[in-house]
This record gives sequence, structure tokens and C-alpha cells, in this order.
Amino acid sequence: MRHVESDDRPERPTLVILAAGQSTRFGRAKQLEPVGPGGGSLLEYAVYDALRAGFGHFVLVVRESQRDEFEARLRPMRGAGISLSLACQRLVHPDLVPLAPPGRVRPWGTGFAVLAAATSLRRRGAFAVCNADDFYGRVAYERLAHALAAPPPGIRAFAVTYSLADTLSAFGGVSRGLCEEQPDGTLLRMTEGLDLRLDGAAQPTGEGADASAVRPDVVGCTPSGAAIRVGADSQACMGLWGFFPDILPLLSRRFRSFLAASPGIDDEFYLSETVSNLVVAERTRCGLVPAGKGWKGVTFPGDHEGVAVSLRQLTDAGAYPVDLWTPHVHAEPVRSAQASLFGPPQALPGGVATAPGRINLIGEHIDYNGLPVLPMALDRHIHLEFEALAHATVELEGDSAHGPFAFRLDRATESAPPGHWSNYVRAAARGLLDHGVELRRGIRGTVTGTVPVAEGLSSSSALVVASALALLHANEEQVEALELAALLARAERHVGVQGGGMDQAASLCGQEGHALRIDFEPLRVTPVPVPEGWRWIIASSLTRAEKAGAVRELYNERRAQCAEALERVGRTSWLEVMEADQAEFATILAGAQKSLPLTLSRRFRHVATEGRRVIEAERALRGENMSAFGRLMNASHASLRDDFGVSTPALDEIVGVARDAGAAGARLTGAGFGGCAVALCGADEAKAVIEALIDGFYAPRGGVGRRALFFADASNGAIVTSE
Repeated sequence: MRHVESDDRPERPTLVILAAGQSTRFGRAKQLEPVGPGGGSLLEYAVYDALRAGFGHFVLVVRESQRDEFEARLRPMRGAGISLSLACQRLVHPDLVPLAPPGRVRPWGTGFAVLAAATSLRRRGAFAVCNADDFYGRVAYERLAHALAAPPPGIRAFAVTYSLADTLSAFGGVSRGLCEEQPDGTLLRMTEGLDLRLDGAAQPTGEGADASAVRPDVVGCTPSGAAIRVGADSQACMGLWGFFPDILPLLSRRFRSFLAASPGIDDEFYLSETVSNLVVAERTRCGLVPAGKGWKGVTFPGDHEGVAVSLRQLTDAGAYPVDLWTPHVHAEPVRSAQASLFGPPQALPGGVATAPGRINLIGEHIDYNGLPVLPMALDRHIHLEFEALAHATVELEGDSAHGPFAFRLDRATESAPPGHWSNYVRAAARGLLDHGVELRRGIRGTVTGTVPVAEGLSSSSALVVASALALLHANEEQVEALELAALLARAERHVGVQGGGMDQAASLCGQEGHALRIDFEPLRVTPVPVPEGWRWIIASSLTRAEKAGAVRELYNERRAQCAEALERVGRTSWLEVMEADQAEFATILAGAQKSLPLTLSRRFRHVATEGRRVIEAERALRGENMSAFGRLMNASHASLRDDFGVSTPALDEIVGVARDAGAAGARLTGAGFGGCAVALCGADEAKAVIEALIDGFYAPRGGVGRRALFFADASNGAIVTSE
């Protein structure tokens, strides 16, 4: 986000929306459940209200399995120009939870969900947290925004509160944060109340209640099982909080203490309980922000109709439009309200650059020799959420394993230490600059992704592509896709790996449902349809193939050996070898075997035969002869293992298990030396192949993770979604 103007108004705060809950009492995912007259979800009403209250950016915390569903629902909001990003809450975390406890399925809770959003918050100043399945009302967001803009001295957090009885459900017990107030209006302590309900016969509550009626107490229990009885008018926090960035290290420390206490497999790290502990033990001052009436929520299926009726009434009264994401959300009164409190809205370009990884189906270690390959863009992506900067600096953050970095664009040629992820972003910038693109503006942003890293699926090239697209968009420049792929292939070699141009072309030119025949000299991409009824399975060898250090040296050694072998047999190009007729090709191979040292002879044979296998594989794919395609995959793996020396025992074992279970073909994919294998199987055999890999390969090694074994489909190429 751009820095505010010289009047020292604070940056507009971020709203973190917690949407990773399992909705066990509701019976289905309720975060996206249509509830408004126009089909809007409570999540969308939260964004609408918070936007009008002055919030400038939104981070949704979701489970990884929900990501695609949420991305689809975010498109109308992004199309309305709203700055949105996703963060995934997982059971594992590189710094906090390296290995999930056995049997743990339940998410770690609301406190941990905030930590999952940390990389999107560090540079954004004040932020709020809310639940995706609650309706808080615009008044609550306005009061919280004002509190965050001008906090009383010493206040580091805020809790928005409501009258407890007005938040209960007629359909069962609920969980609430019960607040006790100090004389100065700050929080004394907060207790997590579970299974809360009115004691005895329920009496009317809420807007239609008789003001003179004495409402019964509310009863329930604490997480430890202790009984609770409190007054119906007690203040309850419904999960709407305000914080400043210095709360994040405190949350991290508290979560470590929570883990050290060996929690049960269903115990949760509650945000409310954590804030209360910080207030009591560390004297963190938390202000209370009463919001009056207006909260509504969906805990049980029966709650849905009441909330829908309320929203319909509010819409009829003019508080909301039927369609939340028409252009009125950017009306001048909203802009003026935001500018008066938080400074003018962002004007420079921004958005999300999304680039897919790739699977190479056949044609390994031959792109850098100028021979055709047959990959497809992978339906797993690198996402770079960015905003343009007025100055020529790149400032990016990743997850905890890929920390923040910054560099000036006029110094993009200066590398970070080998293996540092910033080198791929620097390569993208350097490639554009070398190509003559004027980069007047830099970018600030956050990188996330679902492409497994160092697994031979081209996560690094996807990062290069996403970075280049973000820089082009920020500077309002364009480069044609094939031209961009070629310049980025050259630029990525500055990282130290002397690769070819397959990965960048596949990421930029992918087409859903198609493999890609990629030719070089000149670069050309030809989509090839993949027949229906067949599945690609990706299986990790559980050995990372980092293209730094030893793997980089082995990779570059193979490229040098190929060049030497070609020169020593007196040929000018590998295309000349590959395109020879059958008799001449056999003569060339025999001559190479006789004249070259054993290692170079084997390298020569792999490149020459692999190029011809690509041509045959394309023919098989177009003819829907997948059995023939599988046999070519098997031959490719044997060549990579025996002649090129890039397989490993683990990759060989995966390939063998998959074939024995019915796969038509299997081979390592990517550079080798670890990473992944790809198996081709009919849809009817897919389950058996997956189960065989789990039982035969992963179970003896401690089990399989979400990113280690998965189905893959062909994806469209990289894109920038504007904000």
C-alpha cells in the first residue's frame, strides 16, 4: 500500500476475514452460503461494510482445499477494484508446527488463523479480524476504524462488543468471548464461553423484546468444562477485533506455549483466550468498542432464515443494494469518507499476478539442446499480490521459509547469496531491463503459491513469470507472450542454472485441457489436446531437487556434456541429428557410441532418442493412443536413469509401483536428482494407482502429505488480475 500524504494520516487498515472453520454444527461450508437478496454471503457483506468504513485491503484466511472455491467467489469483488488476497491456514507451519500431531484434523483455531495471515500484514499497519460467517453491521466497522486511526495512549488492541443475549441462537448453544470491563473501559479479562444459551424458558430478546422484561441469565461452560452463569446483558466479543502489528510476535510466542502444553487433537488456540492472557499476564491494554445491536450470525441451519429476513429488510430500507458489487461501491461519498480519515485511495496500478507451474510429460533435458518438448501447464500456481510503487524498488514477502527482501531496480544485476529466492525476482527485472523495458515503478507485495517447491514442477520459473507480469503491469508495459518467455528464459540463467526455455513458455502459454508442443529456434508453442478419460498423477520422491549447490552443478554439467558430445561427433545442431531418417539416425548413434567416451556416448544417445520420442508422443496424443504414449514415457525414464544419470532410487521405486498398479506409463519429470514422477493412467485405474503409491511407497516413509501426491490437470497460462 502506498504511504500516506504528508498530513500524517494513517494508512487504511486491513481486514482479516477468518473463513477456515469446518462449520460442523451448520452441516456444510457456511462461509460462502448465499444469504442476501442478491445471493451475497456474509463474507461479502463484511467486505462491503468495512470498505465503506474506510478499510483498504482484505485478507481471507481459508483452508488450502477451499482456495479455488474462494478464488472464484472473489472475482466480482476484485472486478469492483477491491484489494483482496488469500492466506491458507494449514496444520503445519515451517516455524511453528513443522509436523502435524498424529490424528489432528481440526484447524488450530482463530489465534493461529491470524498468524497464517501474518505475511500479508507486516507492512500494512493496523488491522482488524472478523469471522466470515458473522454479520457485524456497518456501525461496528466504522467505530473500530476510528479507534484504530486514533487509539488512546497505551492501547494495542480493541474488541468490539455486543449484548450477549442479542447474540444467542434459538437452535442451540453457541461460543462467545465473555468480556469483563475495567473502570477505565478497557478489558479486564475475557473468558471463552461454550454452549451458551438462555437459562430456562427462552424469552423474547433483541429489537422486539419488551424493555421492562427481566431476561434470564445465560448459562454454559468454559473450555475446561467449568460452569458459567452470566447476565443476559453481559458484553460479548463476537470475533471482531482491532490490532496493531506488534501483536503478531506476541501471538507467535503464545502459540508456542500452547503447543508445549501438548494439546489434545481437538484443542484450539482461541484468539479471545489469547488476548485475555496477554491482558492479564503481560498487561497488554485492550480497548472495548461497544457496537450496540446489529450483530447477526449463522451457527445452525435454522439461523439462516432469520439472517436472510434481516438482510432483506435492510436492503428494502436502502442500507444495501441487491447486488453488492455494482459500481456504486466506488461512489464519491465512500472515497471522501476514506480520504478524510485514512488519506486518499490508492491510484497506482496493482493486482494479482498468477503463474502456473508445469509438468513435463516427455522431453527431458533436451530443451536447452534446442529440441522440442511436450509439457503442460500445471493447475497449481504462484500468486504475487502486488501494488505499484512510485519509486523503482521491489519489496516482497513470502511465507516464513521465504522471508522479506527489497532491492532497487537499477541494481537488479546484483545477486543475493546463491539459493535465495529473491534472485528469481531479480532475474525477471533484469530480463525486462535488458530487453529495453523501462521500469519506472517498483512493486510491493506478497508471494504465495500451491506449486510444490524444489520438486521439479518449475516453481522457480513460475515465480520469474509472475514477477515479470507484475512489473509490466505496474509500469503499464506489455511484451508478447512468446517474446516474454524467451527473454525470461535467458534471464533465469543469471540465477546460475543453464536451463532451456520450456518452463517459462509453458507457464505463459498454457491452455486448459491441452499439452504443449514447444519448439525452439525460433520459439513456437502448439497446443495438443489431451484425450478425456485419462489422469496424470504427480508423486513426490520426498527428496527436494534444489537447483542450488550440488544439483545446480550436476545440471550444468549435463548441459556441458551434451554440447561437447555434439561437437565431437561433428554435428552442428541436435535438430540435424533428430530429424535424420531412420538409417542415418542409426548410423549416427553407432558412430557416437564408437567415437565418444562412455559417459558422453550415453548423454548423446539420451538426447537424440528423447527428441524422437517427443515427436512420437505428440503423434500418439493426437491419435488418442495413450497406451503408446505410456510406453514412450517408460522408455524416457529408462533413458534418464541409464544414459543421463538423473534418476534416484526413490524415483525408480515410484515409477515401478505405479506401473505395477496399472499405470500406462510413468517417468521422472523435471531435472531429476529428486523431485517428482508423473504417471499416466486411465480414470478407472487412477484410484488403484494412488492407493498402491500410498501403501507401497509413502506408508513405509511415514505417510503422504497433500503436496506429495495429487492429480494434475492442464491449466491456462499466466495472467494478471487488476485491482
